Order: sequence, then C-alpha cells, then structure tokens
Amino acid sequence: MLLIKGVNGKVRLSKGDLIAIARGVKSSQIVAIGETLLKAGFKYIEVSLSDEQEGIACIRELSRRLGGDSALRLGAGTVTRKDLVDRALEAGAEYIITPGWDRELIKYIIRKKVPVFPGVLTPSEVMQALNEGLTQVKLFPVGNLKPGYIKNLKGPFPTVEFIGVGGVDTETIGTYYHAGCFAFAIGADLIPRQADLSVLPQIEKKAKEYLAVMKSLCKQ
Repeated sequence: MLLIKGVNGKVRLSKGDLIAIARGVKSSQIVAIGETLLKAGFKYIEVSLSDEQEGIACIRELSRRLGGDSALRLGAGTVTRKDLVDRALEAGAEYIITPGWDRELIKYIIRKKVPVFPGVLTPSEVMQALNEGLTQVKLFPVGNLKPGYIKNLKGPFPTVEFIGVGGVDTETIGTYYHAGCFAFAIGADLIPRQADLSVLPQIEKKAKEYLAVMKSLCKQ
C-alpha cells in the first residue's frame, strides 16, 4: 500500500484528505464497500474495532483483497489496547487511530514505527502529543465543539494539524475546516452502520459529495 512514511513510521496526511470510517460492517460486505469508496476517489479507510472480532476480520479481508499495489490506505480505529494494536497490524492495518489519549499506548505504537493519529480534546492532551513528536492528531468529538474552541486551540499550537472526527457532515464540514481542521474522518453519514450491498449507491454518492466539498474548500 502507498504510505508516505517518515521518522517513527509517521504518515503525513495532506490538506483536505478524507478518511472513511467503517463501523459495524460485516466482513462479508466490507470489500464491496472498499471498492466503492476507491472508485469514488477515497484513499483512506479506517475500520473501527468497536466490534473487535468483526473489525479485525474486515481489516484482514480488505488487506487480502484490496491491499498490495492498490491505492487503499488501510487503518484501524477505536484502538484502545496494546493487544489490539498487534492484532490489527497482523491483519494488515498500516496506521492506527485511537479514540482518546493514552500515553503508554501511544508510546507503544510509536516504538513499533507505525503511523498513529491519537485522539485529543484538551490543550493538555495536545501538549502530550507534541511531546511525543506527533503533530497530526484526531480532534474528537469535533461535532460537539464550537468553532471558536478550535480556533483558540490552534493559537498556542500553530504546528498541530487537527483531523476533525465525530458529528461532521457535508453541511458542517466547511465550518470546521475554516475553524482549523485540515482533514476529516467521516463515519455513519458516509458508511451507515450495518451497511451492506444495498447501500453501495448511497455510499458512492455521498463519497463524491464529500470529495467535491473538500475540493472546493481547499481552493478557498
């Protein structure tokens, strides 16, 4: 898979990048969903491990069927323990996203030289991430924050790039982009929970809408 790696396995997301979050999807359906997202233009797919067994199975299927030289960049999300890190990497995940800040877990992932985007919410958590050498972090749940909070958070941390996650849709993504988020991860509004083959047209349509919105925002 095509990841741009730096020191300690970090991957640098670019301005306007979008990550599709698959949560509650069966492994028997995930490859078709992945193919649909790739066709629409999405490169990043994060499989949530909120359902650990099915999530690992989804990662394994995506890696097996759409890995290798494809454009897919496959990650594991909702990673809360060291054993989940190991299982996700063994299944084929190439980067890790955590829901919140856990210094020992983050240090464990960094030692493995694996790209990691930790979840943060407060100035203290952003400081800890910076102290570990991480400048691209997941701001969660961004949909519950006022734009002013994000702008104020950017003030003392100008080098930090926030990935907005949680409660964002095509109508509100511009607000959070202008407030200071440079990339986003989109969940149920893009891939409904329990998604199956019947919603593939809906996923493709929504994916193209998100991509068009971000393309327009990045030109502003």
